[in-house]
Order: sequence, then C-alpha cells, then structure tokens
Amino acid sequence: HQVFNDNYQSKFNTCVGPSMYPTLKSGDGLILYVYISFDDVKVGDVIIYPHPKKPFDVVHRIIKKLKSGVITRGDNNNKIDPYVIKYENIIGKVISAKRKNRLINLLAGKRGYLIHRFLIIKKFTSPYFIHPISYILKPITKFKIFNFCHCLFDIDVVCIKRGKNYKYILRYNKKAIG
Repeated sequence: HQVFNDNYQSKFNTCVGPSMYPTLKSGDGLILYVYISFDDVKVGDVIIYPHPKKPFDVVHRIIKKLKSGVITRGDNNNKIDPYVIKYENIIGKVISAKRKNRLINLLAGKRGYLIHRFLIIKKFTSPYFIHPISYILKPITKFKIFNFCHCLFDIDVVCIKRGKNYKYILRYNKKAIG
C-alpha cells in the first residue's frame, strides 16, 4: 500500500464550470477528504486532481478503476476523459459542497455511480420527451389558452424575443414550468 500525502493542500476550493452539473454548480465550495490508501478509492467517487496538461485542478467522477489509476468523466459530459489519473495524483475526494448557505453531501461509491448513470441517461433521453411537448405548448401559448386560468391558478405565459426567435415560457406562481 502506498499512502497519500495528507499534508497536501489543494489551491482548488471552488467549483468552476458546468462539467459536473447538476451534482456541482459553478461557485460551490468543496469540502475534501484525503484518501489514506488506494483501497479507499471507489468507482462513483467525485475526485479532484491536477489536469495532466493544463495548469488547473479538475473535479470529475471516477467511472472505472484500473491498476494504473482511474478513468473519470464529468456528470454533464458526453465523453470519458482521454487520460488515466494515477492514484498518487488524486488530491482528494469531494464529500460535500457548500452552496450559498447550505451544505450538500455528495453520494459516492456505488450510489454515486448510479446517480451518474441516471444523469447520463436523462441527458440523452430528455430531448425525446421535451421536444414533443414543446410542439404542444407552442400553440397553447400562442392562442393564450391558459390566460383565462390566470385568476384561478396564477398561470400565465411569457413571451421573450431574442433576435428573430421567440421563446414562450409557461409559468405557475411566477416559476417557469414549461
């Protein structure tokens, strides 16, 4: 067994970028656990490691464990990272994230990996469910069918113009629902 250097302090303490969305959001403060041995490293853990070719740290989830290291992918990424992270390069495991004034514990191990797989499936299947609904919502919003319900249910439609495109948003209690 090799032991990780538990005195190492990462300069990385805030999540930046969308690669781990929705598990982590940009601006989340990260709380780390430093691994004691390689046996503690599990598939599904969210880890921090220095990027092999760029001068910053990366936060991604372990999706495969090898003898030489681990393979990672961001929860919001389509592809696996094109490199193997050696065990000695892992800075630590993210155990929780501080988002605004609350602390969010991250799922790791098998449960974390299952969440990761669910998010990947959701990412690729949701367009097949959302796209047909948008075809139904466009005529409903265009003809203002829900506007008569406004006084009863606080439902309304907001139209946003961006350049030549229009975007219709169905709202309930001032929150977007479609």
